[in-house]
Amino acid sequence: MKRRRLAELVREEAGALREAPPEVGALEEASTPREEKPGEAPPAQASPEGRGERPFPPYLTYVRKECRLRPDQLDALTALARRLNRERKGKGERITENTLIRWAVDLLLEKLAQEKGLGMG
Repeated sequence: MKRRRLAELVREEAGALREAPPEVGALEEASTPREEKPGEAPPAQASPEGRGERPFPPYLTYVRKECRLRPDQLDALTALARRLNRERKGKGERITENTLIRWAVDLLLEKLAQEKGLGMG
């Protein structure tokens, strides 16, 4: 049996959630599901909380972008993610290497915006 990629399994699971019959009294979605194009974020979903459905994981709302890291960078990211997860003691969302990369990008963009606003850029 051929191994399946995580992305394929997630798409199947998300499709099963969309195809599940709505609960009695649940609001019907006005939009029809559409096929996701490569490099495009999935359509925004109404919050299913309070309707008894499982919410989509946050990472399904992000656009996929690959990045090549040096081994020392990946080792440091892994160690930092593990340390932060131990310190949070199970509270909140799990912190992954990708979470740290998104934080770093946000910090970089914020710093660039600040420098541009001060006339340095």
